[in-house]
Amino acid sequence: MDLTIQQGDLAFAVGRALGSVQQKSTQPLLNCVLLEADAEGLRVTGTDLDVTTSVRVPAQVRTPGRTAVVARHFHDVLRKMPKGGLTLKHDGKQLEARYGDGKGWSKFPTPMAEDFPRVPELKGETRVQLEGDTIARLVERTAYAVSEEPARPQLQGVLIQGDAKQITFVATDGHRLARAARKGAFAEVSKDGVIVPGRVLQLVSRFAQEATSPVEIRIADGKNHVGFSTRVGEYQVQVSARLIEGPYPNYEQVIPKDNPRSLGLMRTDVVDAVDLVASHADSNTNQVRFSLRGGAFAVSSATADFGAGEQSVDAEYSGDDMEIGYNARYLLQILRSLPTERITVRFKTALSAGVIEPVGALPQAEEDLLCLIMPLRLPDAVG
Repeated sequence: MDLTIQQGDLAFAVGRALGSVQQKSTQPLLNCVLLEADAEGLRVTGTDLDVTTSVRVPAQVRTPGRTAVVARHFHDVLRKMPKGGLTLKHDGKQLEARYGDGKGWSKFPTPMAEDFPRVPELKGETRVQLEGDTIARLVERTAYAVSEEPARPQLQGVLIQGDAKQITFVATDGHRLARAARKGAFAEVSKDGVIVPGRVLQLVSRFAQEATSPVEIRIADGKNHVGFSTRVGEYQVQVSARLIEGPYPNYEQVIPKDNPRSLGLMRTDVVDAVDLVASHADSNTNQVRFSLRGGAFAVSSATADFGAGEQSVDAEYSGDDMEIGYNARYLLQILRSLPTERITVRFKTALSAGVIEPVGALPQAEEDLLCLIMPLRLPDAVG
């Protein structure tokens, strides 16, 4: 392999491929990225067998070839090199990079590229397209709610459903739920949907924000793999991953249909209050108390170790007196995901799920968002 490439192009490709490389693996090649040079340029691939990221960038290839190189070390050295052209040559034993008009060079050992895992190819798959900024928003508004519990693998992913009217992203860990949708014809995805690992969508969101073409979502016929591909300027980026086997829980059953108590407030006001008062909360439960009495609203918390605090917040509430507890961390994640300044929190009892929704149309009128949070039991609660 012998080629010339811009330092910035190579650094972009290696940096993005690095997102699929494990920190440490017992299989040495999984600590590497694969470099493949051909007439179309250079493709850089990283994988942990479950998730694969490939990036194709322009290069002047004199001699095609392929080699593997330890990913993190190569990236650390590469990003310190000066901007401009550099040459890469592989002689079968090591990879040499020359930079700075020949003023500097680095050499890297290269494992046997022949044993590098094959990049998955999706054949006969379902295909739909979304704009990059749309995918990034749908991920941002849902992926925070995936479960971190290995015992519940289905909840470690985001359910993506489609029908003739919209595409929907849903995530829940049993304590909170987020559902974001975009209008459009997406019947190819099906109502049953597929479950994409949350960490995969975090990778996808990163390049989707930079995308200069729509992001194509491909689902293999067997519904065991998914692929996301787009262009970022001159770069072609693709992420492929194993899907999580279902079924996903029937989340629609847990969304309340009749929460008669409604609390209207300004989002930043309650974020600031919860964030401050949670400083006094128990470090395990992160519990804060919502107190609704005589039309007034306050957030409070009290523990033996961290003291106590309370803050009143301007709000609109006309229901019966009520007190309800929430996990402050979960609550803040939901509140910070909402794109409107005015929000509504709807309750039924102190032990039932609360629904949090933006007030008015979202900045993107064709999109929709609903969040749900389960309360924490307050032994002395009213309501």
